[in-house]
Amino acid sequence: MQEFSPQSDLAHRFRNYVILLDRLLREVEEELQENRAARNEWSEWNRNWKKVWLYPSEENRQLREIVSVKYRNRLP
Repeated sequence: MQEFSPQSDLAHRFRNYVILLDRLLREVEEELQENRAARNEWSEWNRNWKKVWLYPSEENRQLREIVSVKYRNRLP
């Protein structure tokens, strides 16, 4: 049976701490990537919305329904 010394206990606790930090960093990175995709989608929609509503033209008139707020709210 192994004796517990302050050094081995500290090493064990430090190892557990590093494993926990690694897991947290991976989860945060994954969540940031998911949020980045949503932000990019919203940014594209917003850019198109501005183009259609702030600079009206005959071509943009057909796109109004696609970039309307009602349509955006129906998206998942």
